[in-house]
Amino acid sequence: MHFTLLPILTSGFLLFAASSARASGFASTCNDITLSGTTLSAECGNGHGESFQASINTNDCIANYGGTLTCAPNGGYSGSCNTCFIEPGTTNMLCDCENGSGGSPASLIDLNSCFTNTFGSLSC
Repeated sequence: MHFTLLPILTSGFLLFAASSARASGFASTCNDITLSGTTLSAECGNGHGESFQASINTNDCIANYGGTLTCAPNGGYSGSCNTCFIEPGTTNMLCDCENGSGGSPASLIDLNSCFTNTFGSLSC
C-alpha cells in the first residue's frame, strides 16, 4: 500500500494561505479609509480589477473591555467609548473608553486586525 502526502500538504497550504490572506487585514486592498460615527468606509478592490465603496458598522466587530478596545463580534464599543477617530495615515482607531473604575483612558486598536475585505465588501 502506498500513500502520498501531496494532497494533505496541498490542502494544508491552501488553508494556511487563506488564513494568511484574511489575517493581512483590509488595508492592503482598500484605500480612502474614513470613520464617521461608527461607520468605517473605504474604497475596496474585489480581486478582479474593480473597486467598490464598502462600509461596516464598527460596533459589529469591536468591544470595550475595561477601557481596552478589542476585536469582538457584536462588541458594541460605542456605548462606552467616545471621541473616536482614525489617526491620519494609519489604520489605528483611537477612542476614550470607560474603564469601569470611573476613568476614560485613551484606547487604540488597529482596525486592520478586526476587518477584512472580501471581494469588495468589509467584514469582521
